[in-house]
Amino acid sequence: MNQFLERLKSRCGFTVNTKSMIVTSGIMLSLGIVCYAMFRQCSGNDLDFQSGDDAIACYRGYLNDLCEKRTSGAGSLGKDINEWQELRDTVYKYLERDSTFCHSELSQQFYEISDSVRYQFVRLTETWKPSYDDVITIKEETTPYRKDKEITELVHKATPFFLHLDSIKQRRTTKAEALDTYRTFLKIVERKGIRSRKDLLDFIQTEDGVFNAFLNHLYEYDDEPVADLTYSTERICKQIFSEARQGRMDSKETLVYMSMRTIRRLLQNATVCVNDISAHKMKSPTQANAYLWMILQPYINIDPLAMTMLTPESKENLKYISGKLPKSTTFARTFDINNEALNSLLPQQLLKMYILTL
Repeated sequence: MNQFLERLKSRCGFTVNTKSMIVTSGIMLSLGIVCYAMFRQCSGNDLDFQSGDDAIACYRGYLNDLCEKRTSGAGSLGKDINEWQELRDTVYKYLERDSTFCHSELSQQFYEISDSVRYQFVRLTETWKPSYDDVITIKEETTPYRKDKEITELVHKATPFFLHLDSIKQRRTTKAEALDTYRTFLKIVERKGIRSRKDLLDFIQTEDGVFNAFLNHLYEYDDEPVADLTYSTERICKQIFSEARQGRMDSKETLVYMSMRTIRRLLQNATVCVNDISAHKMKSPTQANAYLWMILQPYINIDPLAMTMLTPESKENLKYISGKLPKSTTFARTFDINNEALNSLLPQQLLKMYILTL
């Protein structure tokens, strides 16, 4: 396994200090804490435990059974993970009734068993060769929010807005014009702020246009200093969530719109990358490496909550990217890795990383 795969195994944030990574660094604002605080729901029903020791014994018994499992696959791994998550949450709900649980030996045992279960699932990913589609399917099957009606309704309400963005005709610009327009737009937004639902939707729509103009010249930005775009975008995103927390916008609706915006940008960026690789020879190994990181971003950064916000169009875009990666030796040659690493080992590592976050 080459250096790229070793780096992939060691990372979860995938932050790369490369100028070409402007499109993904800063765009994917970390939504984890906000997401789970807004939507987290306990799953599972109480089992007939007689004591904390009984609950831990049940949980350990599940781990022992999992250790005996020798094979898995795309069709069964998601189901097994869901069963584990339900049992884990049920055991935890029972144990936390005791106010001393967090400082008890049972707490240590609970978390040790949970870690062991994760590593058993990691082991099981090595019993078959997962694809990029498998990674997305398993993430979609195992998100704890898949049956959340409130999220579903908010996504349904927001979808026409994002579909409308596809119908807006984009003006062709030069590289210099695209950068200048992007910078000017972000400066204006930072100065004026976003303090209402209308401001938010206007921002997303206008940003979508300038971002697409920027992506039209992505291949040309190899040596371009564009880190300021990242920092401005990060500041604006933080400002939006701050305004939502203060009640100026509905917090959950804001989260859904911003998550769907991020998904859209990740997929637009990755699509441009796979198309560029087919059309151009990368200018340098650094640029090739940055392109691969950007292509992998949807498989890494679409978290469990965001998985519930994939529209049919988003899923089609993911399938397009997944279909492009394994079909051509151009990709493996561009990234200086062999076809097996690109088509099997990389998806396997992505799946392992996801499991370790559960």
